[in-house]
Amino acid sequence: MVKKRRFRLLKERLLNMYFNKFIGIEKVESKHIKVREAVRAIVIKDGHILMVHSNKGDFKFPGGGVESGETHSEALIREVLEETGYVNTVVGDKFGVYLERREDVFDQSLLFEMNSHYYFCECLGEPVAQQLEGYEIEQGFTAKWITIEEAISQNERTQKLSGHNGWIERETYVLHKILQFTRGKC
Repeated sequence: MVKKRRFRLLKERLLNMYFNKFIGIEKVESKHIKVREAVRAIVIKDGHILMVHSNKGDFKFPGGGVESGETHSEALIREVLEETGYVNTVVGDKFGVYLERREDVFDQSLLFEMNSHYYFCECLGEPVAQQLEGYEIEQGFTAKWITIEEAISQNERTQKLSGHNGWIERETYVLHKILQFTRGKC
């Protein structure tokens, strides 16, 4: 009963909380924009958050690109399964959006825009084997439950090193927002 009440209160606060962050190139001149829509899962349980740890030392939220024809919920369920192994993911309310716009690293005539949508989720049951591919395997993605404070601290240390993952600034920003939210400072 206490868990249900706590989850309901957290969900009510979540409905009232929303961030919308933009970084990068604001003014678009003559360049075309290549847009990638992505979803990220915020899963909090027993004071810990489910993150994906890389062999570069950082933590990222489970999630990734939305494929053609997929809803945000369908993409989240697929991405959480692939990166963490959790089969039964329940997608809840949206927490916020982080939009990044930069020059495309592969085509200088384009701008690359990443729209990351963060959703509160619940993972039910026990995880099965991850379904990693490509760079996820190379970076040794491992699902870990960690406190928000520990994830922030590790990401901030890793961000000072050369060769860190490009997502670290975004993920650390959102971790700070979640920490503020969970402490009731929003």
